[in-house]
Amino acid sequence: MNILAFDTATDICSVALLNDENTLTYHQHKPQQQAALLLPAVDQLMAEAGLNASQLDGVVFGRGPGSFTGLRIAASAAQGIAFGADVGVIGISTLATIAQGCMRSVGATDVLVLLDARLSEVYCCRYQRDAAGLACSQGEEQLLAPSDLTSMISDDVALCIAGSGVTEYREVLEPQLHDQITLLEDCGPEALDLITLAMPEIRAGQWLPPEAALPVYIRDRVALTEAERKAK
Repeated sequence: MNILAFDTATDICSVALLNDENTLTYHQHKPQQQAALLLPAVDQLMAEAGLNASQLDGVVFGRGPGSFTGLRIAASAAQGIAFGADVGVIGISTLATIAQGCMRSVGATDVLVLLDARLSEVYCCRYQRDAAGLACSQGEEQLLAPSDLTSMISDDVALCIAGSGVTEYREVLEPQLHDQITLLEDCGPEALDLITLAMPEIRAGQWLPPEAALPVYIRDRVALTEAERKAK
């Protein structure tokens, strides 16, 4: 099985290639360079594995939410590669990917992911590890102000809060926290976790056609109006 996966929804360009039982990875934190980095990184991993596009079985991509530009880069790359290789695609939530990475790296079982959405808001969703070890959402992905997260934090539950929203809005978050909460600032999406989350669909053959590689934005705009900037 040869599966290519990538996420460019944040400042990270992360690519992984599952080649039978081996996984090759590329992971770079270089803001605003994903368009330049992604395809060369894909070529690099394919060359290392000795594969060409015709040998791929499918493409998994980070569907967002996240940077509008980053989401379009991933979606268009997934479409192009999948069309060329005549294979299907699977889109995976970037928030779920971050949660899965926390579960893998630090053994977390309950993760609230906060991804900086700018405009003083975060993309957020809470995840719990299921019996198969996968991050399972406990509600819908939302766009909220960092000060409005109290309803997502249980007083008696050990919880990891992870993502770029922790770094950006730590001072706003701290009054809402309790002793059983752990803050993980450096957790970003890693493509190897995309493959882990997609594996049930891969095994079930639930591939979508390339044209279904579409981003999920949640928000429909990226900037304040002049009046809103003055009001703030």
